[in-house]
Amino acid sequence: EKRTTQDPLKKLTARALMTLLACSPTAQNYAVKAGLIDTCVEQLKQTHTQLHLESVRPGKASHRKKVIKLTVEILRSALYCSDECKVVATDAHLTQALNALWPWLLLDDATMEAVLELLCVYTANCTTACSSLCGSGPGLVPGSKSSSTSSLMHSVMKLASALAPDNSIIQNLAFSLLANLVMSRDCRCLLQKNNFLQAFLSVPVPKAAGVKATSVSSGWSLLGLWLRLLASLSFTEDGQESILRLTGALELLADLAPHRRHALLTLQNLCFCPANKSHVIANDKAMKVLLSCLESKVMETRCMGASAIWALLHNNQRVQTHTHPSTKTFILVLLWLVFDNQEHMNTYLLECLENIAQLLNT
Repeated sequence: EKRTTQDPLKKLTARALMTLLACSPTAQNYAVKAGLIDTCVEQLKQTHTQLHLESVRPGKASHRKKVIKLTVEILRSALYCSDECKVVATDAHLTQALNALWPWLLLDDATMEAVLELLCVYTANCTTACSSLCGSGPGLVPGSKSSSTSSLMHSVMKLASALAPDNSIIQNLAFSLLANLVMSRDCRCLLQKNNFLQAFLSVPVPKAAGVKATSVSSGWSLLGLWLRLLASLSFTEDGQESILRLTGALELLADLAPHRRHALLTLQNLCFCPANKSHVIANDKAMKVLLSCLESKVMETRCMGASAIWALLHNNQRVQTHTHPSTKTFILVLLWLVFDNQEHMNTYLLECLENIAQLLNT
């Protein structure tokens, strides 16, 4: 605090502090008692005020952005895996401070990257923090008005949906943040209210869909970002329902599932939602993919396929008399796996297959 931004030792000292906070819960607890988090959030608020006053002087604005970047980097380390520190940050209205700074953050990629990294750490496994980003919960300033069009989450959705080159770190971080946020019911409601998921249907799919992505750049493609987000969303029942409401989403996921793990994971999770079972069962393409998983040489793929089929059959009387064209093939593959390849199975896969066989025979 005693050093100016121009002092070369300030950055080195800050880096040392960040490292200590990130690896030491004791240091984080002390930081809370010493008021470090409150001080950092207050610094962000003061910087916002100063940016307003100095907006006509670009040079000064550049200096302020350096202050913002350093402050949020310290906060990121302080909040890392610390529920106590996240509560303090929420009470200090961290979300509102960053929301006010957002117009300036859009002008500087390096600062925006640092802020998104902070928000990813802040919202990880913390539904209270997630709710504060969508304009609800204890993170709001008393008496303030917030709507879906002014919340920080809405700004993040715009950032994720904006046209950006492949491997854009900003877009990648925006999707990573959204993957955290969908763990909160408030955030899922806002996602659905703004029809954000509809954009998934228009994402370009590589012509060589049969070629499995192996390079880092392919993994960071827009399609890859969307599939990771949908996989996170599909871990909740209302999220599963919202995915199935997208006309053509089930077919697209079935097309991608043989080559994209997150697409298969999403398809598997959709089978656990009672409201979705009839839709999945009636879809020949989706059922064909799940059945083909049982013949895969990859144990994880076989487990995911068996788990999905078990979920579809469980507590679903309609399936027991369902005359799906692939039923006979399914039973033959199932029996072959159960009786001839038990030595190549893990316990979970064997349990799935035994339960499927039992359900089909009742």
